[in-house]
Amino acid sequence: MLDQEETRRRIRAAMALAGISSWEELAERTPLSRSTLKDLGTERRRAEETHLRVIAAACDVPYEWFTVPDLRQVVVREDEDEPSIGERLEALERAVSALARRGRKS
Repeated sequence: MLDQEETRRRIRAAMALAGISSWEELAERTPLSRSTLKDLGTERRRAEETHLRVIAAACDVPYEWFTVPDLRQVVVREDEDEPSIGERLEALERAVSALARRGRKS
């Protein structure tokens, strides 16, 4: 199992990949409350398997997204017409890098 800091990073990354911009929006897609989800994003609460399974389903990533040390094991293409999770993750990383560069220029 991953440490909680890495799990929190992966929750936020899964949300970003799914185009979910807030804990409120994630709560609308799950049976979990906004406060529970928000706490999972901090050190206040430890993410349990049931939480991660629900979040994985809402974000359209496999549960293994939260369990394997190397994400390359879960970023395989399932549908040739859709971008793979790996391609979506690369696009997200490029967008984050561009935002960081813009922030340093300001």
